[in-house]
Amino acid sequence: MKIAVAPLADIPENGTRTFDLHGKSVLVARTTAGVFAIENRCSHALQALEGGKLRGVHIFCPAHGVRFDMRDGSAMGTLTKSPINVWEVEIIDDVIHIGMDVA
Repeated sequence: MKIAVAPLADIPENGTRTFDLHGKSVLVARTTAGVFAIENRCSHALQALEGGKLRGVHIFCPAHGVRFDMRDGSAMGTLTKSPINVWEVEIIDDVIHIGMDVA
């Protein structure tokens, strides 16, 4: 199921915004590399990723600097190898849509 979450213009370039979608905190990030929807929770210390630095396809946890690839959720570095959830993003008529399974 695709969920319309916000107009693309609502997320600044190299910025993020958090949405509560069906009980999940989803962080939408807009970078020069694209728009990504990821779990707003670091798999290392369970801290929110909101406020983390963006660099290309990567986000850095603001608590300890763990780096995650927003394309597939993989963790990089020594603090954790556990990935985070990612969801497919599609821009339709300048609106961000996220593909989520809704139970």
